Amino acid sequence: MINVSIGLLGVALQASKDQPATEPAFTHGLTGGGLVKPERTIESKPVACGLRANSSNSAYVSEVNMGVDFECLAYADVLALYAFAECGSIVSAPADVAGYFKHTITLGSQLPYLTFWGQVGDTSEATVQKAIGCKMDTLELSFEGNAPLDVGVTAAGIDAALFGSWAGETEPSCFDGYFVPTNGEFLIDTNSNVPAAATVTKGDFSLSNSLTAHRSAGRVVANEISEGKLTTGVNMTVVPDDFVPIRKVLTGSATGTEVSSAIVYGSCKWSFTHSQDENCKLDVEMNNIPWNCETPEIDPEGNSAEIQFSASDIGIASKTGTPITITIVNKVESYTN
Repeated sequence: MINVSIGLLGVALQASKDQPATEPAFTHGLTGGGLVKPERTIESKPVACGLRANSSNSAYVSEVNMGVDFECLAYADVLALYAFAECGSIVSAPADVAGYFKHTITLGSQLPYLTFWGQVGDTSEATVQKAIGCKMDTLELSFEGNAPLDVGVTAAGIDAALFGSWAGETEPSCFDGYFVPTNGEFLIDTNSNVPAAATVTKGDFSLSNSLTAHRSAGRVVANEISEGKLTTGVNMTVVPDDFVPIRKVLTGSATGTEVSSAIVYGSCKWSFTHSQDENCKLDVEMNNIPWNCETPEIDPEGNSAEIQFSASDIGIASKTGTPITITIVNKVESYTN
């Protein structure tokens, strides 16, 4: 019997595409997902061979994809690695508190490679799958109320080692706490880059690198994983005091009376606290957001209107710009050494 309540994931930065990490730099718990899962695609070549069915030897493996797909909580140490691997640039420096470090993650031109380890089931058996030469495809983060932040990760690699065991003994991050919305700060403005406090009930962002696998002839496993443009989506559900934020989206002004034919750009900033360590911080900031929203609908039962402000793709306003800035303070000195 495979006990699916037993699971653990490990990850480490690779020195290069062809140099997989030998052991995890971080391990952590999971809230769901398939972990490391090789996926084979089997096809058949149709052949007329005197019968009304294909010969069994007409089937072949056309490709094998090394996928990584899981959900977890927002652990302070490994979240910075996932954000860096998704966006491509990280700058680390000492924080204001001794022993802590501030990591600023923004858009970069190249993505680093990761090695993943995934375990499902009893650790006494060879149940650890290892994915090599991985790039991050998507990173998602969501929050609602005071519940812990949810993080979703997908990645793809170029090789795998199956049914092995753990290398190294790394204490899982799940015993060190995680980021939460409690006592955090949630700001939004729908037509400027100076967000202000609002009654925000929930929110989420999603980053996608639109990965493409490339295979040379004769190989079923990818030789290379290439990334496309980084696309950034964001949603915030707000209980507005009045029509002003909606009016700004529709008209471009707090006093406008005509629907704007131009894109109206706004911003948001979220600040989260840590469940166990008050010195650990997480800030998420987005500017130049092309917000969109719908107007409130009537409810005969009565209630305050909840408006979802959303954007499907955030651009940059300059060559040195970034659609998202993620700042994390934790005890990890560096992610690139």
